[in-house]
Amino acid sequence: MRKKSGFSWMLMLSGLALASACDREPRPVEVIASHGPGDLVLLMEREGGAGPYVASTAERFRVVASGEAFKAVRWSATAGALEPDAEHVTWRLPSEGTASLSVTVETESGKTAEGSFHFSVVAAPLAASAAIDTGPDVTGGHCELAFDDAGQGHVVYTNDTHNSLWYGIWDGTTWKTEQIDGPGFNTGGTFITKPVLTLDAATGTPHVGYLKGAGVLSTATLRVGYATRVNGAWVRENLDSDATTKLGIALNPAQGKQPVLVFANNYVGTIRIATRTAANTWSIAVPALSTSHLTGEPVFDASGALYVMTNQANTPAVNYLRVIRGSVIDNFRVEETGTVSPWLAMVWGQGQHLLALANGIPEGGWSAIDDITVGTPLSASTVSSSPVDYKFDASDLAYGGGRPVAVLRNGTAMELSTPDAQGLWTYTQLGTVDAAMRPSVAIRPTDGTPHVCYQRGGKVSFQ
Repeated sequence: MRKKSGFSWMLMLSGLALASACDREPRPVEVIASHGPGDLVLLMEREGGAGPYVASTAERFRVVASGEAFKAVRWSATAGALEPDAEHVTWRLPSEGTASLSVTVETESGKTAEGSFHFSVVAAPLAASAAIDTGPDVTGGHCELAFDDAGQGHVVYTNDTHNSLWYGIWDGTTWKTEQIDGPGFNTGGTFITKPVLTLDAATGTPHVGYLKGAGVLSTATLRVGYATRVNGAWVRENLDSDATTKLGIALNPAQGKQPVLVFANNYVGTIRIATRTAANTWSIAVPALSTSHLTGEPVFDASGALYVMTNQANTPAVNYLRVIRGSVIDNFRVEETGTVSPWLAMVWGQGQHLLALANGIPEGGWSAIDDITVGTPLSASTVSSSPVDYKFDASDLAYGGGRPVAVLRNGTAMELSTPDAQGLWTYTQLGTVDAAMRPSVAIRPTDGTPHVCYQRGGKVSFQ
């Protein structure tokens, strides 16, 4: 006859953090003891971890029963993502709050037991604010942040005192910076603004697009530049482009991560797609979008289809998602944009979900983030629109750990916004920053922590 014993053990976060802080040596395995009635007592082991349970991190657990071999083990959780492996499980923790991990076991001798362990999950901590470039110049009017697979941080930013372009790399502790482009003696360089960054995450190779020109930059005729880092040195190239005000960059995974620049100016019919076919060789295509404005960053899917957001000249409040495969363009009308003339951050979410966040919304804007489920055919797509905050002036978007992460600036106040287990937005205040700049957010893949770059006190900063 089988006997079933149930138990529930509350893991206290404060006690765990204290015990971890007092240990002289790190513990390879933390045992979460359970005490329940009956003749089968289980132990839950936390493998290779210590300290608090942090949102979006992957924790590995093992269930054991003294003197018993398992015939079957089933895992479940109230939130987060599970990867079960017999008596082991990897649990990608949800956002901060209380979450439960449950296990049901059957032993070879015919005994059964089940129980739930309750965890207090804390928000992923941000690093303390630090200046990336500590020189005397004003820096960071524009910055873009990304991480490679090894967890190294990469940033491009403007030196606003001398209108030049700089790059920084972070090893987890220290930033090292170097100049990419700018005015120089007999170099052909000119003044720089509006850099964009994409990264080959596997190799850590940065690809940078930017605008360059002379005169008053707010009114000057600006053209497109490109740079990449090869064997520790920057290779700079100029595109044969028309006057440009809007610029995005992406890598085509179906073509060996080939760099692609999408650019336009403020007029309809000016969208161009430039593909780097070889060193200093670009193929520039004119898509059949003669009545459209460019309104968002480009992204590729795994098949090499290019996704861009545009709006029509006669419907400025309505965006259209365009999917470009060579000369073939599919269209999907995205009804809700939340702003008449947005610039949208575009990132892939889980599966076929494409997320688009407006750079800013007016007070009480009724929509800010669009969750587009991309269908086949594209006309079968659907969109769900959600507010993020009551108003904000600038924003950026990332996705990781099963959730979107947005950084929002309203005036000189900046906050990080993430959904909790119920899907409700939580807001982490990041302090006072400089106005009239757009922050950038990226998630470090090695620990699931979101980081931001921005301008504070006239310095490009990281947190």
